[in-house]
Amino acid sequence: MDGTFELLGPIELLQLLSQARQTGAFKVPGGEVYLEQGQPVHAQYKNQVGRDGLFQILSLKEGKFRFLVGERARQSSLQGSLDNYLLEAIRFMDMRLDLSPFDQVRLTDASRTTHLTLSPDEFELLQHMSKPISLFDLASASGLSSDVVNLNVSRLARLGLVQITTRTPHTVRLVVARLEGSAVARIDTQLLRAWRSHFGPFTQVEVRAENRILQMPVEAKSNAGPQLLLSSDALFFHNLRVGQEVMVWPSL
Repeated sequence: MDGTFELLGPIELLQLLSQARQTGAFKVPGGEVYLEQGQPVHAQYKNQVGRDGLFQILSLKEGKFRFLVGERARQSSLQGSLDNYLLEAIRFMDMRLDLSPFDQVRLTDASRTTHLTLSPDEFELLQHMSKPISLFDLASASGLSSDVVNLNVSRLARLGLVQITTRTPHTVRLVVARLEGSAVARIDTQLLRAWRSHFGPFTQVEVRAENRILQMPVEAKSNAGPQLLLSSDALFFHNLRVGQEVMVWPSL
């Protein structure tokens, strides 16, 4: 088997070889990764051996490769599962996807997580993915910021542990909270960006509070999560209270 990294990168190709439990040498100009029954036993790239050599190969964006079936390594510099090495490499390379808070995510293969060395954030997120859940709701359920959720979901998706389904932006339920010193309402940056990307520019949101519909100017606030942030004056003016749930959507 040979080709280029035009369609699939080294991460995806090694995943396929691992799932097929292949034994052989995955060669690129300047280096190679040896697999035994789909698991890495040795890697080298130029003057780097073992884990560092493997990470250099995994980070390649272009070039050619060959896989020589049955070729075995003469030394061993790697121990452990390919999935763990891939997860570590993806963390190292910070390969985040372009995600929307409205996108749905679900766990695809729970059995593969049992032998992975997961971070506390990754483990926490996986606990909420037994059923499809939006990234916005995942942030709320896990208590993690939207930036942390997107970064970790991107890593898990690149590893093939979770599947992401794109969904259209829609109305959201937010909890009223107080933010001192703000003259306008504030909502999560990623939420506002997703709405504007889909609906176009707008400067106000409509807020349904019980039987009333309010209009208020809005700006972005990083990692605001499922909150509508208002000043004390705005809370009084709109007759809203901290902790109250409201429905919010763009005023177009």
